Amino acid sequence: MNDSIKISIIIPVYHVADIIEDTLKSIQNQTFENYEVLLIDDGSKDETAEVIERCIAHDDRFHYVYKENQGPAAARNDGLKLAKGDFILFVDSDDLLAPNALTVMYQAAQSENAELVTGSTKRFNQKQEWFIDAHITENVIKPGAKTFEENPELVYSIGPCAKLYKKELVEDIRFLEEIKYGEDQPFVLETLIRAQKIYTVDEVVYFYRLRDGENKSLTQSISQNPIRILDSILQFLDVAKKLFNAYGSSQNVQLSYYNRVVKIEISDAIGGVFTGNKTKRHEFFQKLGNWLYALPETIFYQMDAVPFVFVNRTIGFALGMDKHTKETYQAILQYIFKHSSEESLKVVREASEYYRAALSIVEQGSFRNANRLAVRQFIRQKFDTNKLVMRIGRQLVFRFGKLLPVKKGSIVFGTERSDVLSGNLKAIYDCMSEQEKKRVVLLLKKSPSWKHTLHIFATLARAETIVIDDYYNKIYSLSFKKEVKVIQTWHAAGAFKKFGFSALFASDSETEEFEKRAHSSYTDVLVSSENLISEYSEAFRVAPSKVKPIGVPRTDLFFNEEKIRTLKAHLYQKYPVLKKKKAILYAPTFRGGAGHRMNFKMQLDALKMKKALGDEYVLILKFHPVVKNVAMNLAEQDEFILDLSDEKDINPIMLVSDSLITDYSSVIFEYSLLNRPMYFFADDLENYHDERGFYFPYEEMVPGAIYQESDTLIRDIQNEQFDYEKLNRFKEKFVDALDGKSTERFITQYVRHKE
Repeated sequence: MNDSIKISIIIPVYHVADIIEDTLKSIQNQTFENYEVLLIDDGSKDETAEVIERCIAHDDRFHYVYKENQGPAAARNDGLKLAKGDFILFVDSDDLLAPNALTVMYQAAQSENAELVTGSTKRFNQKQEWFIDAHITENVIKPGAKTFEENPELVYSIGPCAKLYKKELVEDIRFLEEIKYGEDQPFVLETLIRAQKIYTVDEVVYFYRLRDGENKSLTQSISQNPIRILDSILQFLDVAKKLFNAYGSSQNVQLSYYNRVVKIEISDAIGGVFTGNKTKRHEFFQKLGNWLYALPETIFYQMDAVPFVFVNRTIGFALGMDKHTKETYQAILQYIFKHSSEESLKVVREASEYYRAALSIVEQGSFRNANRLAVRQFIRQKFDTNKLVMRIGRQLVFRFGKLLPVKKGSIVFGTERSDVLSGNLKAIYDCMSEQEKKRVVLLLKKSPSWKHTLHIFATLARAETIVIDDYYNKIYSLSFKKEVKVIQTWHAAGAFKKFGFSALFASDSETEEFEKRAHSSYTDVLVSSENLISEYSEAFRVAPSKVKPIGVPRTDLFFNEEKIRTLKAHLYQKYPVLKKKKAILYAPTFRGGAGHRMNFKMQLDALKMKKALGDEYVLILKFHPVVKNVAMNLAEQDEFILDLSDEKDINPIMLVSDSLITDYSSVIFEYSLLNRPMYFFADDLENYHDERGFYFPYEEMVPGAIYQESDTLIRDIQNEQFDYEKLNRFKEKFVDALDGKSTERFITQYVRHKE
């Protein structure tokens, strides 16, 4: 072995002339230099070879090998035969390595004596990048030492890339060339089983490129060849079974792997078979049923993925089943209902309409309910009934309603944020007299029904004053009578991240036409300071005279000592630890576009914080409401952690905290009213600025120090280091209209003068 080579990077390439240069540059820009790159061209007929030769011409660490087309498994195997490094890393030809990837992974392998090193990965396209959903939901990227037996969630990272393998670990393992779909799973599965020590570094090391149309082409491939795809799945499942037996894998590991395959590969295959050749469906379900029946009963009993996929995701395809397919599907359902645990069936029972349909098939052989369900699903997919009802509401109900006179003194509170009054609307309503409340109609978020929707438009047509607190789609494009007031109280104080018309450039922004429809009817907009009139004027594209520095009604709470005492007492009783220790509130905002905001990778080092501060402090977590899945390096059940993300109202939590850590959240405006320290952990400042943009330079605006890593932040908390003068300047600029009387001013101006 050549001792000078530490890492062998193996890249199978095929028809990637347009993007391979980016991949090669990401490797050439590594901070680590002791590597070789083996580019195995699997028979490209485009200009891939020419691009590669140009990129590597002056770098003898790169080696290009051309071979006849045999598929990526054969290409990777050829790379393994040629590899001279102590460690192996696979990279796909359209993906990117993070600049520090080789350094951090190699150092971890050495310092932790790990046979397999993994790290965080992200997907990216032309517009944005995001963490992979399953890696967050299953906490795959939690850093630290692991074994497959103790961490079976690693099955959710079953691809060969973004992993540094010790060469001895993979010396006698090869990719299965006879499998054409999922051929890499057995290889990775065996390395996970074999590795005595796996280590996950707390850094993003790899970026998976999602090319335009990639998901669509995969779906087409499955629909065109459902039996071939299923045969491949069954092949690698058979290999997995042999591996589990050979290595004596625990039932927990097997259960995790089989659940994952059912939820992902098998679920996709079922969807594909119903968009393709009808004649293959019976054979498909026969093969699938035979595999299910052959599973060990003790494992099948606990597989919650099976009822979910075969009922909730499959029963809607009932109309596409012929007689023989229905008989086979009925037999599968009967087996599932007989051999699954109550806990596994829970997910089916909770979806009542699916459960009833499945039960009819199981007990009576009747597909009537399933067919009805399928028809409803088809109609929902082909015809957007919600859009139709909204169109009728706007174009008929609202227009005819406007022919009637406005109801004098009538007030509508409209929100899509909650099914109960909250925020500014609640603050205003609670301070109104009983007589004033009688004039109010509450239009809250409810389960959509055509009657309720049409009622909303009829109510809006005759209202004299309409008060909203966010985007409210029922008023989009509506033209109200001149005497009608439409008041945007806006849920956030201050002006931090750009929104509305100001954010048209952002990667996840709406179109200009959408913003016009959303904001064109406003007659008044509330703001927390007259210094921000121009920013709100720009955001909503309204005249500056329409922006009123009345204040933000919900912030009056921070000046009401009686309410403060009551709210604090309630939380102290509910969470006694808050009375015993100082509380640091960590309240970051979300990341990414609409499809990825539910996942959050916590870069703040909770483990280090616990070691340094745990005796004196507790760390309160309050994530943005859209965030549902969080990955961090400390268990949520740890005594240092108090996760209050399920608490709907952040205000009481702010009141009981002693300091705040945030990043780009507008919570800083309310928190400034408490005159307590704020620390800004903004490790991705540059990327976030490019994604959203700020009204003011971040470094100049925020009322506290900015941190890129956890150590300095922890030290400043320990030393109680904070600049109160900067906080006072911040308050003067952004919240000088917040004085505890915002609600009073609102009611005086918009409610009582109507009486």
